[in-house]
Amino acid sequence: MKIIILKENLKVGLDAVGRTVGSHTNLPVLNSVLIKAVGNQVKISATNLELALTKTVFGKVIEEGGLVVPYAVLSSMVNNISTERVNLETKGGNLIVKTDNYEASIQGTEEKEFPIIPSVLNRKEKIEVEGGALKEALSKTIIAAEVSDLRPEISGVLFYIEPSEIKVVATDSFRLAEAKISGKQVKNTFERGMEVTVPLKAAQELARVIGEKDTISFYTDETQALFEGEGIELVSRVIEGKFPDYQAIVPKEIETEVIVEREDLINGLKLTGSFSGRSNEVTLSIGDKKVLELSASDSSVGKNKYIVPAKINGPEVEVVFNWQYLLDGIRNELTKDVSLGLNGEERPTLVRSSENTPYFYILMPIRS
Repeated sequence: MKIIILKENLKVGLDAVGRTVGSHTNLPVLNSVLIKAVGNQVKISATNLELALTKTVFGKVIEEGGLVVPYAVLSSMVNNISTERVNLETKGGNLIVKTDNYEASIQGTEEKEFPIIPSVLNRKEKIEVEGGALKEALSKTIIAAEVSDLRPEISGVLFYIEPSEIKVVATDSFRLAEAKISGKQVKNTFERGMEVTVPLKAAQELARVIGEKDTISFYTDETQALFEGEGIELVSRVIEGKFPDYQAIVPKEIETEVIVEREDLINGLKLTGSFSGRSNEVTLSIGDKKVLELSASDSSVGKNKYIVPAKINGPEVEVVFNWQYLLDGIRNELTKDVSLGLNGEERPTLVRSSENTPYFYILMPIRS
C-alpha cells in the first residue's frame, strides 16, 4: 500500500471510527483500525465485534493494499502533524508515515488478522431516509434507552417499519420516547412491516456520524442491520427478543393537561432540581390557581419552589418526578410550548409539543 492523503481527510476518517475502537487486552487487534487503499479511496474500519464502522475518504492511491495499525498511536500522530499532506506506505509489516519534516514507522498487523466485518446479503429490500430526519429521530429517542442485563430486548433502539413511515422507539422501562419519520423523508421497498432493534451503542454512533444532507440506506436481515451513507458504512448485530408492546402504555386519555412555555419550565426544573439532592425528586403541583408549582427539598440543602404560568385543563394534582428525566423529554421539543399530560402519581405522564409534531415522551412518576 502506498498513498498520499490530506491530513484533514485522514483525521476525519480516524475520528469517525474512533469510538468503535475499545481497549481490549485479550484481543489487541480490536484496538486497531484497518486502513485499506482501493481505487482512489482510503477505507478506515474499526470493530468491537458487535458493531463495525467504516469511513471512506479520498486520497491518491499509488499502490493498493491494506494494513492494521494501532488506533491510539496513529490518531495521536495525525492530530499533531503540522503539514497538509501525509504519505503512508507499508514496508515489512510496518506503516511508514512521512511528511515534509516528520517520519515514523508503526508496527502493523496483516489485514487477514482483522475480524471479518459482516454484512447484509439481501440488498433487494431497503429503506432510504433523509439523514437529517434520522439523526433527529435518534437524538430524541436514545436518551430513553439504557443497556439492561435483565431485559436485553430493550437495550437498544427499535425501528418499527411500516409501509409509509418509520417509528424510532427507545425505553428503559421508566420512560419511553417515540419519533416518527414519514412522508417524503422516507422511501420503503420492504414488502412487509417489520421490527428491528439495534443496540444502543450502534444507534449512538449512527446518530453521530451520519450527515444532515445524506441519504441513508438501511438494509437488514435476521442477524444484522446495515446503514450506508455518504462515505459511511455501519453494520451492527440486531438484538434478539421482541421489543415490548409499548403502545399499551401510551396514555389514551389525559386527566389533567398542563401547557407551559418550554424555556420557562426548563429554567424552573434546573433551579428547583439543584435542591433535590441525590434523589433528583421535584414535585409538580397544580392547585386552584392557573399556575404550575415546582418544588424540591433536601434535609442537607434546604428547599425552594418556582411558579410557572400555565394553561390547565383538569383537576388538581401533585406528581413527583426525577427532574433530570423530565428535562430530557422537554428539551427534545423545539416548539415554544410543551404539554404535560398528567394522570396522577402512579400512571404515566405524556410529554409532547402543544403543536402536532411526530414525537412524544412518556415518563413514570416517582411514588411519593
